[in-house]
Amino acid sequence: MRSAAPWVIAGVAAVVFAVLFYLYYSVLPDYKNSHTPGDLTATEQRAVTAAATETTNLLSYRRANFDADFQRAVDGATGGLKTDIQGKRAATLAAMTKGKFDLTARVTNQALEGPTDKGGTGYIVLLTVNGYQSTQPQVPNQQSLRVTVVDVKGQWLATDVQNVSVS
Repeated sequence: MRSAAPWVIAGVAAVVFAVLFYLYYSVLPDYKNSHTPGDLTATEQRAVTAAATETTNLLSYRRANFDADFQRAVDGATGGLKTDIQGKRAATLAAMTKGKFDLTARVTNQALEGPTDKGGTGYIVLLTVNGYQSTQPQVPNQQSLRVTVVDVKGQWLATDVQNVSVS
């Protein structure tokens, strides 16, 4: 006499498959048009882009265009960060002039950490940046940074930059 067990197992598997098929195509949202985890809103994307741009500006200076480059960095900052940048103008130019090099930076990775605790008008962005001296273009100085940007009258400005160590 033959056992009915294989037919019972096949029947149960068919029912489970049918239920999963129904759930996948009928109950779950349409993933093509929905906001999936990991996607950034338009505001979050603007904040991440601003953090990357302003950080690049803070770390990129050419001696031939130092005044314009420095002003660009100052214009992209606010609060204490802006004050700190302004206070380092002479030292930055002196080091570059003495060493006969320019500075460039390139953001290699970026990620949104989340909103700031200050009323939701800002975001914290994690960046990995490679900085280069023009005299040593093949030797990057890699930094992992935590950048806070805030929306000030429709313009995203950097308000804090911190080095973070990877452990």
